[in-house]
Amino acid sequence: MAIASKGRCKHGEFDLISGCPQCVSERLAEQLKEKLKTNIVKVKYISDSKAKVSAVDVAATEVEAFKDKVKTILAGSKVVEDKTIKQMEQEADESLDASEKEWEAEAEVKLAEMADETIAIALRPGEDIEVHSYFEESRKMLEYAEKRVIKTLDDAKLATDDLSSISRLKKAMEAKRKEALAPHEAQVKAIRDTYNYLMAPVLEAERITKEKQTTFLREQERIQQEQERINAERIKLAQDEMKLTGELTESVNLLEVQEAPASVKTDFGSSGLVDHWKVEVTDMAILPNEYKIPDMVMLNAIAKKYHDAKKIPGVRFYNEPYLATRTR
Repeated sequence: MAIASKGRCKHGEFDLISGCPQCVSERLAEQLKEKLKTNIVKVKYISDSKAKVSAVDVAATEVEAFKDKVKTILAGSKVVEDKTIKQMEQEADESLDASEKEWEAEAEVKLAEMADETIAIALRPGEDIEVHSYFEESRKMLEYAEKRVIKTLDDAKLATDDLSSISRLKKAMEAKRKEALAPHEAQVKAIRDTYNYLMAPVLEAERITKEKQTTFLREQERIQQEQERINAERIKLAQDEMKLTGELTESVNLLEVQEAPASVKTDFGSSGLVDHWKVEVTDMAILPNEYKIPDMVMLNAIAKKYHDAKKIPGVRFYNEPYLATRTR
């Protein structure tokens, strides 16, 4: 009995030993496709709580630059059919105005396997998976600290190890905080510098005008006070003459007092002097003790440098050690 050497498939007749080239090619392509699946997808956010996947199997190289800055989404997230997504987009388009639409942006999402859960990792402004991991680690540190009992040297050694870990964690989180704030602080500084320059003329105009207005109002007050002083002296001379002779040889010629304006009002606004009381110590020796405030900055500097070797009346220098942790 002869053994068949030919076979047939959807592509036609093929050699059984070598197989159908097209079928083999399709299987290899499918296998390659499976291997190339990265579980990296692009997500377009429709709102803060709704998003749709806009692309799948994105190359890992596209997210390499920011793979450490991601957001986790539990695998149980609700999957919405295309029709519903379109409805969501339509509703979002109706609710968002043009300016809001300009801020819609795609976020890169990386899928990964963690324990028995599939998670989606999405890059969102202000969020960082590394910082979230620091937070979770710090929560564990807090739990340990609350339950910790230190009664032996071994307990103290374990506490020292944890303090070293806490120190490293603090430094890492502080570095991340500075890294996140740096661009914003630079932008804030640039805006502040720009407006300091742009506002310089108007601020200088305000300063000069206020100075001249203040000079004028104070001069009006000085004139009024001088006129009142002269009138008071003339009245006093007239009274003295009456006492001396019993009569006035001439009438008292009083000046017309020009009352200084409390404020200057116009159709656009008003300006005037407002009381602003301040203080100046003229003699520290006779100042009551309750108003004498010690210079704590200077005293702390003396304590740090001289410890208790430098004596100052009324001051006690004392040592209050604090626990220092040095990481290796």
